Amino acid sequence: MMDCLHPTAPDDEELLRFALDGEALSVEASRHLEECFTCRQRLASYKRTHTSLVSRLYRSQCPDSTRLSLYCADLLPLDERLSLAQHVQDCPLCVAEAQDARQFLMQMDRDLLPSPSFSLDGLHATVRRIFASLVKQQAQLVVRSDAHESTWPRQYKAEAVDLSLHLSHTRSREHMLLGRLTSTNASEDVEALEGVPAELYTGPWSVTVNSDKPEAAPLLRTCADDMGNIVFKPVPAGEYVMLIQHPGCEVVIEGLTIEQT
Repeated sequence: MMDCLHPTAPDDEELLRFALDGEALSVEASRHLEECFTCRQRLASYKRTHTSLVSRLYRSQCPDSTRLSLYCADLLPLDERLSLAQHVQDCPLCVAEAQDARQFLMQMDRDLLPSPSFSLDGLHATVRRIFASLVKQQAQLVVRSDAHESTWPRQYKAEAVDLSLHLSHTRSREHMLLGRLTSTNASEDVEALEGVPAELYTGPWSVTVNSDKPEAAPLLRTCADDMGNIVFKPVPAGEYVMLIQHPGCEVVIEGLTIEQT
């Protein structure tokens, strides 16, 4: 491909920005491009190369729709879930697709619920909802209305479940919520908590013992590892409610307020 030596001809960098980013050329370069066959050929070549690269490389590192759906349904092995979770957090395209998949799965769950003519008492009896209490350093329990504390770390207790929450930051200074699940039940070791789903919802929203989950999809979703650790990142400043699907019960942690720093 020949280069154009005319003094008003756009250079390669200008043509690339024009072809790939739509950045406007100068008036002289635009006028020259309209009249110069050589420069139009250069521009067409850059566009063909860009189209070819996009067709081959676009979302080449993204999981296919089947794996992403299995991830949203928590049906993948732990190592795959952790790997996909990191990718989804960094990929805006997969974030949007995951949100659509989760909304679809939630709609399926609602469609599979018994019709109103059936009683839901048995359904709520199978999974108990319990509220975690914030434990102060003096080992005093606080009531739910006092749970909006600004200090970190925090220790919560819900019957035999203990949860330690820490607020940290990523390298890019985004908030990161770190949790550690343990059980005071002597018959339950920490490995039994592996894979326990945990969800973070924007709050506050009305939560009662018998209420359903909010219709909105969780902001973030993760699972406990083999040591009972859970990680949510990045978490914007705001107020949140955390739901942990502990075997046999659903643990609710309210009043998680993260302030802007």
